[in-house]
Amino acid sequence: MKQFFKDYLSFNKRERNGIFVLLLILILVIAIPRILPLFSSKDSVDFSAFQNDISKFKKNIIKGNDSIKHENFDYDNVDRSVAENKLNPFYFNPNNLSVEKWKELGFDDKQIHIIKNYEAKGGRFYKKEDLRKIYGISENEYTVLEPYIQIPEDHKNNKKEFTSFKSEKNSVVIELNSADTAELKKLKGIGSYYAKKIIAYRTKLGGFYKKEQLLEVKGIDSARYAGFVDYVSINKFIIRTININTVTFDELKTHPYLNYNIANSLINFRKVHGKFNSVADIKKSALINEMIYEKISPYLSVE
Repeated sequence: MKQFFKDYLSFNKRERNGIFVLLLILILVIAIPRILPLFSSKDSVDFSAFQNDISKFKKNIIKGNDSIKHENFDYDNVDRSVAENKLNPFYFNPNNLSVEKWKELGFDDKQIHIIKNYEAKGGRFYKKEDLRKIYGISENEYTVLEPYIQIPEDHKNNKKEFTSFKSEKNSVVIELNSADTAELKKLKGIGSYYAKKIIAYRTKLGGFYKKEQLLEVKGIDSARYAGFVDYVSINKFIIRTININTVTFDELKTHPYLNYNIANSLINFRKVHGKFNSVADIKKSALINEMIYEKISPYLSVE
């Protein structure tokens, strides 16, 4: 036993020196991180002044500082100055004005895009104030430009002719579920483009069951809709319905009011529970909420 310890626990001088060096390195590794902070300077930064400024700023915004309230600062003049610095006005007719000319006036790309989009949809400027109505043009920008706007008399006369023509278009009531493009074009604000889009959407739906569905047709906004809504009617009896007890998944998922997941849930529900006894039974599917049911139910049948 003694020989055993002697063989494995005794070291020669070289080995003892190596162990000593390793221990020294280990002690330094542990001690240095603890000792260095004692020699480093602890320069602190005083943020108190900055914090005070922040506090004052918050009080001015939230509660309103009396000193600011009574300065009577004229923000309108500042905004007007910004508009004057931005714009480079000259006499112009806003109708069909080129992009380059709008840029010369000082308009940015976004504003010009809105104006050109307005013109592309048939919009015209019949009086100076019409430019003020364009989204993206501020009141101060219009005020700066207003003295320079020149609209020839022929444009003003064209407005009267345009209004008269439009009023003549809405002389009959159009039934939406049977009308062709020629009939739809009789409605105010509806040309060939929108007539085709209405019929395409009607085909996808299976027919309209309420007038408000026309607002779902891409491009028909509330302003255009208001121009003809009183001159359309709906025959609900010619709506094309889907038999939910025989329809396939591929047929069901193409309806605008359904999607892949809802169609899949209805088909799977039918496979597990058998045929639907009534259209209302679709509400037993977890994906059919009240809003979806109200929209899709007029297009479904069980026989």
